[in-house]
Amino acid sequence: MTDDQRQQDFAQRLSRITQERGQGVETSSKQPTRDIADFDYNTPHKRHPIRNGIIWMIILAAAGTGGYYGWQAIPQDLKDMLVGMIAPDDSLAAGGLPPEAIPETDTMSDQGPVLSSPSVLAGSGVLTLLDIVDNVSLPTGNTEIGDIIPIIRKAQCNLRPLLPSEKIMGVRIENALLPAPLYAFSNRQLADQLLFHVESVTQDGAPPTTEMGLTGEKAVLDVFITDTSAPLYLVLQNIGQGIIWNLHPAPEVEIAHVALIGSDFSGAANLPVDTTIEGMLVSDFVPPHQYGADDTPRDCMIRPWRNPEPDWIASRKSEAGSLVSQNEMYSYSKGYAAYNRWFTTTLGVDAATNTVTARDAAHVLLGPQPAEPFAYSPLAGRDVHLMEADHLFVGDAASRNAAAARLHQDLLAAAIGGDISALDPPAVEGANP
Repeated sequence: MTDDQRQQDFAQRLSRITQERGQGVETSSKQPTRDIADFDYNTPHKRHPIRNGIIWMIILAAAGTGGYYGWQAIPQDLKDMLVGMIAPDDSLAAGGLPPEAIPETDTMSDQGPVLSSPSVLAGSGVLTLLDIVDNVSLPTGNTEIGDIIPIIRKAQCNLRPLLPSEKIMGVRIENALLPAPLYAFSNRQLADQLLFHVESVTQDGAPPTTEMGLTGEKAVLDVFITDTSAPLYLVLQNIGQGIIWNLHPAPEVEIAHVALIGSDFSGAANLPVDTTIEGMLVSDFVPPHQYGADDTPRDCMIRPWRNPEPDWIASRKSEAGSLVSQNEMYSYSKGYAAYNRWFTTTLGVDAATNTVTARDAAHVLLGPQPAEPFAYSPLAGRDVHLMEADHLFVGDAASRNAAAARLHQDLLAAAIGGDISALDPPAVEGANP
């Protein structure tokens, strides 16, 4: 699907939205492709010229990168301006509230629940750590772990089949909220960060620095497992930074297989003996920003989007009339539909089956609340099965930071052929006439 077609699709959605409000907007089926950097958002229109221009700029940005990512690419002051301009007469607020009057909270974000420790995400609601385990020893950035056991990433976008005797259970989140004592990243990520750094200095005037901002930092999420009804097939999914999924099976729980699906290098700790594990990295199969921006069916749409729920703040803003939130929720719902098609084809069950979801969490429970708390399985001293990455740093936080900085500096010096100051040489003074 071309960029032109995506722009037409977004224009048609905008027309539908405004027609439902009784305003009516004519859209052209032959709208030319335009670079967002060259788009003049002050072009006159019949109504609200600045506001509508900004809306179209964001729509075109979204058409090129996906609704959610297009919005994220817009500077915060422009977002605030857009919200302020849309709200006065374009909001159909539920209960009389305009979209900007529906705030995020500590536990509910635009993209769903956020559950920090000691809250535990469970299918039956939110519990606390002491409802599940005792002798808790949470990981820190300096926790000493055992060996790193590599997981060879899948070369094909399939998973080990679900056996008739097994029960599938899953977790789908964006980010974990406990610190992990390791960094991992690829040469591709390092090169992308290097190019960004060089461009920011040479084109944007940023001061040269050896701090390029790439550590490959991971996070830990505790997975408490209490279901003893069958051997379990766990599908652990996220779309944020890499996660070390720390498994805590209760007594008599049998974990047959673990499948990791994520947008960054992830791994698992406290893997039971004889439990098999496999890992899939989204970027191995799908380029960035395809979901929601391009609805063309693919065989390997494996990025684990979450389906929007009515209590998400962005869902409520969407219902209240926010075009930005409507666009964002459209991307999420289309992304989830695409992912669910792949998931259902691959494993034979819907992606929502026995799965708990949130935007961010520190702990999750798969199964019923135990009658009595069982022992927490600490990360300290345990081996970690981790997707293979080009660069891996373990040890205390200071050592990891120093090692990552040295790698950045060496690569930067090699790329520019000398000292970092060569990126931004002093001005050359011309000879006096």
